[in-house]
Amino acid sequence: MSHLTVPVQQFPSLNSAQRISAGEGQQPTTRNKVALKPGRSLMDWVRLSKSGRDLCSGRGGRLEVTGEELAKHNTETDAWTTVRGKVYNITPYFEYHPGGVEELMRGAGKDGTQLFDEIHKWVNIDSMLEKCFIGKLKVEKHLPCTSGPKKSIQQGNFLSPNSLALPDLPALKPPSGLPIPRHDWFQNKQCITITVYTKWKDMIHENVIIDQTNGRLRVTCLIQEYTYIMHLELEGKVSGNYSVNVAEGTGKVDIRLEKVQDIQWKSLGIPCKGHNTIKKTIETETRYRNCCVLSIHKVSHDTNLYCLELPPGTRMCVPLGHHVHVKASVEGMEISRSYTPVPSSLTKEEQDPRVAQGRVLYLMIKIYSEGTLTPVIGKLLIGDSLQISDHEGTYYESQYRQCTHLVLLAAGTGFTPMTRLIYQAVIQDTDRHVQLMFFNKTEEDILWKEQLQQLAQQNQRFDVQYVLSEPCASWKGLRGRIRKELIESFILTKDKRKMMICVCGPNPFTEAALSLLKDLGYGDNMIHAFLG
Repeated sequence: MSHLTVPVQQFPSLNSAQRISAGEGQQPTTRNKVALKPGRSLMDWVRLSKSGRDLCSGRGGRLEVTGEELAKHNTETDAWTTVRGKVYNITPYFEYHPGGVEELMRGAGKDGTQLFDEIHKWVNIDSMLEKCFIGKLKVEKHLPCTSGPKKSIQQGNFLSPNSLALPDLPALKPPSGLPIPRHDWFQNKQCITITVYTKWKDMIHENVIIDQTNGRLRVTCLIQEYTYIMHLELEGKVSGNYSVNVAEGTGKVDIRLEKVQDIQWKSLGIPCKGHNTIKKTIETETRYRNCCVLSIHKVSHDTNLYCLELPPGTRMCVPLGHHVHVKASVEGMEISRSYTPVPSSLTKEEQDPRVAQGRVLYLMIKIYSEGTLTPVIGKLLIGDSLQISDHEGTYYESQYRQCTHLVLLAAGTGFTPMTRLIYQAVIQDTDRHVQLMFFNKTEEDILWKEQLQQLAQQNQRFDVQYVLSEPCASWKGLRGRIRKELIESFILTKDKRKMMICVCGPNPFTEAALSLLKDLGYGDNMIHAFLG
């Protein structure tokens, strides 16, 4: 999800874990999923981890591993890696890794923290590789010298991964290029106003997340690739009614908090851990909150629409193209998956106002009977809870604003990121044309078909075509899989300057679509691939 004019930032960003293809001269940074052997699914790994089998060669949790020792374990038959100072034997996990052995070997014998954070930041590695834990890393810290050969001293304590100097892995540099934003606060009898000067002209109110628990206020501002945190124990009590306004073009953020009592505050409050800090988003810890299931509606024979209420005191509006992570415990192991929130409906009359207020979000989730996480989700009842993360993404709405023609290629639940684009462009805006080509196996698999048909009949700026790979004999629409002639005949506009093409679906579908679009002359700066 990315953007703008000069320089053009592409979706996903060049270092994003969601990029599936690379432009000329660029190396793709995402994994390609591989076909796993039977009995090597994530659920099989969960069972193996709980079986009692020794997965760390009898050395679990007892070793202090030096960088020199770690570097020796760098083969496919004996591979260790370290993430945030903890060393794991990843050898038994090779056959279970969806990205294949080759990707895991990139971190073998090395510090894999940066690689892990780029691709799997939201995964709880302590839970996933708990039975593979070898021990903590005892590292050498290299001190700078003005002359002579570099010397090193042994440190008895365990340092941050960013201070490690291991073979073949340069020390990571601290974030640079974005100073801590200036902030201020004001008050009157009724409210407190906190002002954050982000100086980012593309700042939007959805990039501000507010959490208040037991008198502690946490404000999360997503500013470009960075996350800025304010964390305070407030001087007085405020209600859960917040308003966030962003000054267009300047990035000035005003957060209005309603006082519970009409008293003058002497200060905003006492700083808590992490207050007034900024770091690259990819380096921040993924935070989850328990959300209550308010409703469950059947969308198709295997897909449900869940309405989830955020905790009291939380305000989170999810921007276009962003996703959240859903986490649950599966047989004692924490498993997470990414989902893109959808509108409550594609019709204006059925919109849930609580979404715009940041109080609820809707997720459309396909339940796989042989899956790992979705069977747990499929058993949820109204009133149950589900852990939801802060939203993430690199899609800047400003790029959407520059296009007048949207072409959407979706397969299966790859339809979910397209729903809000459709609603925004067709219902809320008046100057964009949207074309959706929706690929499914059967007609029963088409999500929200009635709503799509109604939208197409009522609005000339929206066109939808369905393509089925396993249609019934009476199906009169398009058949087969994505191919060049389908795309060529589908895209109406020839003006590529104001066009944006979005692609989402299973990895093979996305890879095929991107390859075909490239063959048809569409550049990377015009294409956005949403990957889960």
